[in-house]
Amino acid sequence: MASVGDLVQENITEKKSSTDSLSNEELGIHRLSGNAEAISNNAIGLNKIEPSWFSRKRSLIRYLKLFALTALILGWWISATVRHATRHRWIVQTFFAWSFVAIIAFRFIPNSIVTHPVEAVWIPLIQKPFFTLPKYARYGLGWLALLAIVLGSAFGFELENVRYLLDRRFLS
Repeated sequence: MASVGDLVQENITEKKSSTDSLSNEELGIHRLSGNAEAISNNAIGLNKIEPSWFSRKRSLIRYLKLFALTALILGWWISATVRHATRHRWIVQTFFAWSFVAIIAFRFIPNSIVTHPVEAVWIPLIQKPFFTLPKYARYGLGWLALLAIVLGSAFGFELENVRYLLDRRFLS
């Protein structure tokens, strides 16, 4: 009488590698002390291909690329700020340049260097006093801040020069 295990065992096909039929001597496997085995790949024609210089130095190349990108961003920022033609846009240029530099720098700097000092100031001076206010007072302050941002951006900036209007016309 056949059991279920025998039926399952019959349906399993064996998978053999191409080197199963070769003997250990043909493969270049020699017995050493204990269970250690040495395999000579040259005996069966498998030469090890060494990784290229680029794959071995991947992290160095990554650091150099990020350093070069940072230098390029800072060079663009300095030249754009110094040039008289683009000097009036120094705030936007500075914001974008230093934002990208900070993004690249924080790939290498741990976040705790910034978060711990900010937390030490933020929690006792802003967070605790703000959350001691009643809920509707906090909602009111939030709406006032939103209204100040919207109205300040709509009516707070005076256009003084025709050059700004030309910039807006060509940029949009």
